[in-house]
Amino acid sequence: MLNPERPWGEVTSLARSYGVSRKFLYELCATATQAVLSALTPQPPGPKPEADTLVVDTPFLKKTITALAMIPPSIRGIQLLLELLFQRPRAVGFISQTLQEAGTAAAEYNLHLPGPVCVLGEADEIFQGRQPCLTVVDGRSFLVLSLAPQSRRDATTWGVTFLNLQERGVQFHHLACDQAKGLRAGVQEADLAIPLCPDRFHWLREGYRLTRRLAARAYQAIKTADRVRRATQEAQAPRHRRGPRLKVQVEPAQAEKEEAEAIRNHDLWVWLFQEVRQALEPFTPGGQIISVEAARQTLQAAAELLQELPIPEATAFAQGLLKDLEALLGPLRWLEQALAPWREDLDPQMEALIVWAWRHRQALGVQIERDFPGPLQATVQAFWEALALWHTSASLAESVHSWLRPFLQIHRGMPQWLLPLLQVFWNHHPFQRGKRQGNSPLSLAGMKSVPSLAQVLDMLLSPLTQAPIAVPNC
Repeated sequence: MLNPERPWGEVTSLARSYGVSRKFLYELCATATQAVLSALTPQPPGPKPEADTLVVDTPFLKKTITALAMIPPSIRGIQLLLELLFQRPRAVGFISQTLQEAGTAAAEYNLHLPGPVCVLGEADEIFQGRQPCLTVVDGRSFLVLSLAPQSRRDATTWGVTFLNLQERGVQFHHLACDQAKGLRAGVQEADLAIPLCPDRFHWLREGYRLTRRLAARAYQAIKTADRVRRATQEAQAPRHRRGPRLKVQVEPAQAEKEEAEAIRNHDLWVWLFQEVRQALEPFTPGGQIISVEAARQTLQAAAELLQELPIPEATAFAQGLLKDLEALLGPLRWLEQALAPWREDLDPQMEALIVWAWRHRQALGVQIERDFPGPLQATVQAFWEALALWHTSASLAESVHSWLRPFLQIHRGMPQWLLPLLQVFWNHHPFQRGKRQGNSPLSLAGMKSVPSLAQVLDMLLSPLTQAPIAVPNC
């Protein structure tokens, strides 16, 4: 029936052979023709096969930049980015498992990475949802030596962390930390034979806060006194301005007295606080290495004067200063002892020149071999090495915490995989500006053949590749 060249009478013969009518055969032919045509007609294409190539052109880069700016780097955000950028939707479990594997490899990589010799240690704690993490940073290279999230912050927990650092070959010259009891107890538990330096960053921050509070009080007193003076002048004027008169709650004499006291308290505090700051510097304004005894006398006199101020916060600050006096003088004592043999026959003006050259060595490009006479080069070298080891702040650890905080807030905690990966990134990324521009913390720590971030990611994500160990050159 579907053969267009069938002979005449074929339909009648087929109807007689099968015992059906000619009408039925024609209807059957029409139905079969429609079915064949429907099957052979081109249809809409089905799902495309997954491609193994990606075209990275300008539109794709713009789309990537926009997506990264909008979507936070959480697990759900990563899932959405994979779908938007690569059309590869993946389950949350797959993403979480990948991050856990990468975090485990990063933790192993960090354990086998040796630390620099003579570390100017900075230790500080950061918390996220009551979970503590101990951050240990090298004060010279900005190298993160440890990011240890734990469930507790007692002496044993932090003591084990410091012992693990020692087993990796980390040698502390000293350790700057705040007054956290668990942290200091951990150093004692580990029996580290290093001096503990009180963190001047936290200590001075309280002084700056008090300065701002006293300045605000002084400005408020000035504002009140000025309003009282304008109200008095208005009351005594023969003609009054339109509108309601100024209302004040303080008598003119009382307002002027409070204004004078607020200004006096602020000025005295700023002066004494500046004297305390200067006494804790390694050198005097004239450029000579400061004497420990002179610094002690200055601090004691400043503390006594601070206690006489009618400011409870200044009294508490002075009491804390006297309590930690010897600890605060510890770095100055070490510096004075280290440079004592070189200062015996050294002219004070030459000493000031050496200190000035050390302070401006980077801006002026000062070199000992080129810019100092031969007999003086050994002395200059000793001064510069001692001043480079003078370090009494944990501000770099605080800077790392400022960088960590957004990640901890996005993930609402400290996943085991997160901090090892962030430690790998921080230690390998080159700084974009500042005095460390173009160098990574590992290169600044004196390590040879430091792999790039791309190479490190390939190492961590390839199960057949073992991460190489950089060799320190200190």
